[in-house]
Amino acid sequence: MVSMNRTKLAIGLGVAIALLIGVRIFVLSATPKEVDPRTRIQQMFAEGKQAFENEDIDGMLQFVADEFSFGNLNKQQLRYRLAQLFKQSENIRAELGELQIEVFAGRVLVRTTVRVVSRDPQSPSGVNTQDFGVVEFEFRKFPQRKWLIIQYEDWRLVRIEAPQAAEISL
Repeated sequence: MVSMNRTKLAIGLGVAIALLIGVRIFVLSATPKEVDPRTRIQQMFAEGKQAFENEDIDGMLQFVADEFSFGNLNKQQLRYRLAQLFKQSENIRAELGELQIEVFAGRVLVRTTVRVVSRDPQSPSGVNTQDFGVVEFEFRKFPQRKWLIIQYEDWRLVRIEAPQAAEISL
């Protein structure tokens, strides 16, 4: 009887250890790998540009930190302004210049020219162009969660500075 209890205990411990190892392997394989900051930022710009042109506000804002600021806009105000922009525009697209990326400890600065082009039925030429000039984007690393249990760090947009945007309505 004692040896049967020991066998059950050994099997139970073996199953528990196997489960723990399996969970650990799953977490390790599911955790996003650390990517070179320049590569990650370029990837975020490409995905953000595609989301903008698809008028996918959530797709764009997934890269924006809750602490975001653009002039006097916060993240929620940006969401509202983007929704207005997409309602008023057709065939909208963003044209970006070459990304000038500077990596610092804990933050990344990106400078590029930005122009937004859309079809405007109200305009005589049928095209509306907003040229923002050189725009500076600041990214910082923030803790993220995947499936509520997997923690990792990723870059998020915290600030946009566009000196020429003061007279341009977004």
